[in-house]
Amino acid sequence: MLYDEVLKLIGEFGRYQKILSIPVCIQPLTSALMLLVTIFSIATPPHRCKLPGYENDTYHQQNNYHGYLINQSIPQSSSCLLRNTTVDKYGNMTSVEYKCSSWVYDTSTFISTLVTEFNMVCDDDILRNNAIMMTFLGQVFSCSIISNFADCFGRKPVMVICNVVFVISAYLLAWTPNYIFLVIVRFFVGIGMGGQIISTFTIGVEIVGPSKRRFTGVVSNLGWCLGILIVAALAYYIRTWRYLHLAAAVLTSYQLFYFLMLPESPRWLLTRGQLDKARKLIKRAADVNKTIISDDILSKLRAPEKLATAKFWKLCSTKKLTARTLTIYFVWFSVSVTYFGIMLNLEILVGNIYLNLSLTAIIEAVCYTFVTFLIETSGRKKLICGCYFLQILSLIAVIIIHLYVPPDLNWLMTVFTLIGQCGTICSFAIVWLWTSELFPTELRNVGTGSGSALARAGALVAPYLELLSKLVPGKFKEVSPFLFFGIICMVALVLIICVLPETNKQKLPDTVDDAERVEPGSGETRDNIMTGKDEMIEMLSTDSKC
Repeated sequence: MLYDEVLKLIGEFGRYQKILSIPVCIQPLTSALMLLVTIFSIATPPHRCKLPGYENDTYHQQNNYHGYLINQSIPQSSSCLLRNTTVDKYGNMTSVEYKCSSWVYDTSTFISTLVTEFNMVCDDDILRNNAIMMTFLGQVFSCSIISNFADCFGRKPVMVICNVVFVISAYLLAWTPNYIFLVIVRFFVGIGMGGQIISTFTIGVEIVGPSKRRFTGVVSNLGWCLGILIVAALAYYIRTWRYLHLAAAVLTSYQLFYFLMLPESPRWLLTRGQLDKARKLIKRAADVNKTIISDDILSKLRAPEKLATAKFWKLCSTKKLTARTLTIYFVWFSVSVTYFGIMLNLEILVGNIYLNLSLTAIIEAVCYTFVTFLIETSGRKKLICGCYFLQILSLIAVIIIHLYVPPDLNWLMTVFTLIGQCGTICSFAIVWLWTSELFPTELRNVGTGSGSALARAGALVAPYLELLSKLVPGKFKEVSPFLFFGIICMVALVLIICVLPETNKQKLPDTVDDAERVEPGSGETRDNIMTGKDEMIEMLSTDSKC
């Protein structure tokens, strides 16, 4: 008797699973806190060079004399140059511009940021981008390498260790003394974040039955939306970056107690042959769900056959699994690079930064709710294909509007851009759940983790897509990023249709052989067919509950 068969007896989403889904669903909250707090803590406010010899210089004009010095010493619209004007004995005036080494900043929105404290502006503005990238690099490292440990040593140990690394690093950021310390700590924040995301998500998916995986696989994204709202509120009231980071760190501290909240995945224990531990957890779940499962049934619980060693390269152990692995990797990359690429091109959405971030959270929450209600009826494959089709149409519309529509109708470009972004957000939610269902238990964590690593790579690539405009001639120059997004979305859509199978309401595969039995274009597997053994299980279920 396998784990999915036992789930039918104890309840696929009973009180036990509902309790455990709470920490699973609020985990993304901390990820949103530490990722999006960067919007404010590493923000670059308006700035200019500090006036030489003027000790109390400020960004805004203090009086008429101060304004005169600014006009004389600062070249127009320059934030990195000073101007020195001299007059020789013949009355000839000479003006020389040169780079400055100290600056004054506008403190009307941000009292202090990492940029203002470490002067990451002008020639050193690349330091800001590098600091942001270090968190994503840490996530890539964690998702692609450390996630493999969760398949070897268990989901819970990796989750606990990564939670500790994440929380400690979050506190250390608030006491950053210099730039080197900053980038090192941000790298460890990324490591902790990537490890905790994958391991916690995997536990959530593996503890529930096939028909209820949306409650841990999709609804958990609402925790991300809540985190966005909290970041916006914190940043509105806390305008100093150290206190802002400290507040965010305090709100992540509850993850230190996750070792008390979440157990090891019984499904993983079975794949490792630890039957006694798995039986104890199943017995506890049955008690909490107020169902009765006999010792005789538990004694029939067995580990899946033909288990592979949990190694990264096992993802490509067969032709079919290789094709699915490479396809899902490309889907992860395309979703991520499109999501962040569109965000970076939302130049029209100007206004209050705190309000804009809050509106973003509301839009994402609506998208995740939409996916939650439709993903069971339409299935993973049809829904994500529809989302990709929506993205492609929206991107084409944006390109046409930008090239051929009069400027007074540019608001249409904003509308279609947001529509395309909604499709991307929905795709993100679906691909998280779909990936965990495609890979077998023995490779699920490393499969989901390495796929997520490709998403982080997409996030790294997105900021540099503006360089495409230098390579594309003519009128398509400004819309070249949207052309790129449209092309990769089309390729991803074709690959999804041809390669990836439907997994809706199907039992999670435990072995590579189980995963290969799921065929593209079909929602049926041997696990969906009622067999004599299934009928016996239902009879046992009825007897045990009596």
